[in-house]
Amino acid sequence: MRLDRGLWQKHVAREIGCSKASLTNWEKGHAEPELRFLPAILAFLGYDPRPAPATFGARIRAAREAAGFSERELARRLGLDPGTLAAWERDEIRRPYPRIRRVFERWLSSVGAECAAYEIENSAAGSYQERR
Repeated sequence: MRLDRGLWQKHVAREIGCSKASLTNWEKGHAEPELRFLPAILAFLGYDPRPAPATFGARIRAAREAAGFSERELARRLGLDPGTLAAWERDEIRRPYPRIRRVFERWLSSVGAECAAYEIENSAAGSYQERR
């Protein structure tokens, strides 16, 4: 995508907020971007190329990662225990309390509205776009 736009690595790295060396390693498949860079990468791409999540827990995780939050940070923001968040993301909930599900549903809705404000949409190829 960078080459299609005629952009140099140093310009893309500056836009994403990473070093040119990091971008080179990502492009060559030598390393994966840190979670903190994911929101800027998705904004640069204009869509989320990751596969569509198949479960509610996977939706939570995909949205959390797209927002650049660690499990601990999102749990803190939602007023939940990090272990509870982790269990929901792994779909390992034995008793899915409605109150906690509503917390996640409200958060997913709010990050979806934020994504719509950025006008990030699915790619023409139909790739998944989590509504961050």
